[in-house]
Amino acid sequence: MQVSGVVIFAAVLYFVIVFAIGYVTRKASVNPMDYYVAGRKVGAVVNGAALAATYFSPASFLGLPAFIFLLGYPFWWALIGIIAGLPVASMLTAAPLRKYAPVSFTDYYADRYESDKAMRIIAGLPVLVSGFAYVILSLVGTGLFMMAILKVDYQMAVFLGAIAVLFYVYMGGMVATTWSTAFQGLLMAIAAVVSAFAILSHYGGFGALADAVYANNPNFWLMPHAQENVSHPLFGMWTGVVSFYFIWHYGFATMPYTVVRFFTAMNIQSARRAVFWAVVFGGSMYWGLIIIGTAARTLIESLHPYVGATMADGKTVVQTATQVLAYIKAQFGVGGAAVTDYSMIAALESLRSPILMGILVAGGLAIAMATAAGWIMVLNVMIGRDWMGKVFGSKWAIENPVKSLRIWTIIILVISIIPSLNPMALVLDLSGWAFVVIICTVGAPLIFGLWWPRATKTAAYATILIFLPLSLWSWLQARATLGSPHWAIWGEALFGRKIPVAHQWWLVPVSFIFFIVVSYLTKPCSPETIKKYCEDLH
Repeated sequence: MQVSGVVIFAAVLYFVIVFAIGYVTRKASVNPMDYYVAGRKVGAVVNGAALAATYFSPASFLGLPAFIFLLGYPFWWALIGIIAGLPVASMLTAAPLRKYAPVSFTDYYADRYESDKAMRIIAGLPVLVSGFAYVILSLVGTGLFMMAILKVDYQMAVFLGAIAVLFYVYMGGMVATTWSTAFQGLLMAIAAVVSAFAILSHYGGFGALADAVYANNPNFWLMPHAQENVSHPLFGMWTGVVSFYFIWHYGFATMPYTVVRFFTAMNIQSARRAVFWAVVFGGSMYWGLIIIGTAARTLIESLHPYVGATMADGKTVVQTATQVLAYIKAQFGVGGAAVTDYSMIAALESLRSPILMGILVAGGLAIAMATAAGWIMVLNVMIGRDWMGKVFGSKWAIENPVKSLRIWTIIILVISIIPSLNPMALVLDLSGWAFVVIICTVGAPLIFGLWWPRATKTAAYATILIFLPLSLWSWLQARATLGSPHWAIWGEALFGRKIPVAHQWWLVPVSFIFFIVVSYLTKPCSPETIKKYCEDLH
């Protein structure tokens, strides 16, 4: 395939707009509060679009169609469940945290659990782990779309994407991040919906698309059933469907990169309305992604330009979607598992419309860069402001807050580039892992701290320090010994068979129960703290 002038023009136009936002908002970075939380002046629609772009990430835009490509129709339910759960889950934290009005994600933990320094470090550890996982998967997504635009090697595409993200985060901080991310939220929804309508138009409607998919792969429409030999056992049974929905439903209420968006809202009502707009933008995008993921295999195998090409061995002719992706992997040096995430892009390439690809890559770049920027802002504020300034008392960090955050922005991106070149898992796997790490560590202390006066400092410390290493070990152990992080590490020992659990999600309810038990056995915080940081926030 050749480089398309139309696609490059769409990408250049996108970058011009994003860079312009970064340049125009550069003066906002002079004021630390503007750099941290955009001066708490962001309205509901803008914040809702930014919430959608930040939360849904390349894990949604690339990963969810890729999982439909891999697993078929049952994965629809995960997408529908995620959107349906956002308003309920977000109300656990949106209004109370906006009323409290912190600057950093760790501020609430330090105040609620009466530990200004140690709690900032402890609560920040899972944020650090999850944050790097998300920046990495975002750079993978950015790299794949840059590769689709320029037809350059994947490694070069990742570097170009990292430079683009660095520019507008470095220049304008949260102000630039908010406005560019809001623009990106609108763009990602438009890209997904336009792509879906193009696919439906190509096939002649929903019924014709369903018939074409069935003719290509009758198993696509089968409901979940136990299969231990599939590449992703997430839907070995309905427990897989439910568990995946559970992770993403409650993750919205506790993930730092969405929680901090509530800090930027003008008031409590604006924070609540922002969730509504997040559902509008995100729901539109998800509808489009369902159509794209459903049609992906059929489109690739019937229309992709590489079908009929000869593999590197000189004997094998490319025929299946898997072979197309393998051919792309070899041609462009795509590292690790990232090539499967390219299936969504390959599906749209099959329609051979430069205009459609231009819209798609602009939307894809938008969501990948938005998530990377959101997480970088969480990490650089936590490290530069909380750890360096408040914990270790660095005079330089306190006197130069914006410079400190900018330096950490560069460091975070440089560190993240290396694993992005050869990712260890699909973007959706990395995302789900990050979700479980956050929810089973800082999730219970946050939600119970806001709504349960009996929540204790000891329970918060114990939950984070026990479940952080446990969540890391169980995911890696299942992946190494069972072949996938979606098999429960205790399944064969307890039941004599493998049990599918998305990203070891069982850690979440166990951690919440653990937090409750320890809280009942230990001393609660002072009445003044409970009143100020729990009861008065309702």
